[in-house]
Amino acid sequence: MDMRNAIVATLDASSPAHRRWLVVFAVFLAALALVAALRPLPAAIARAESEVGRTRSLLDVAQARIADNESLARTAAPLRAGDLRSAIDGVMARHELRAAPVPSASTEGRYSVVVDDVRFDSLVAALDALARDAGVRVVAATLTARVEPGRVRADLTFAR
Repeated sequence: MDMRNAIVATLDASSPAHRRWLVVFAVFLAALALVAALRPLPAAIARAESEVGRTRSLLDVAQARIADNESLARTAAPLRAGDLRSAIDGVMARHELRAAPVPSASTEGRYSVVVDDVRFDSLVAALDALARDAGVRVVAATLTARVEPGRVRADLTFAR
């Protein structure tokens, strides 16, 4: 209150011309303060707009990944119990592939085979059928190209 009283007392004691200059000076200071306060707004608006664009693109990527995960969950083969070896041998026989078991490489819950000479697309079809029909997946594979184009030797290790 003392400061307010001092300002009012100074204005009362001053001449009308002096008062006008004080009011003009106060308005100038208020306008200057307003400009200083509003100056960072355009930069902040630009930052916010770029952040909105970045957030939209992140949202689009996240929604695409969610859709992919949902479609994978619908098509995932349920885990099946049973003999891993008989499931692999049955699918390989259906696709007319001769797979020789590798007893030294087979471990608990895994089964390894060697397919000596096979067309690559036939091998892919057999592996797809194994995953879809028997719930068996490849956990390790070594493919070696043969002399004939499109043919490979496959060292495969399977698990459920």
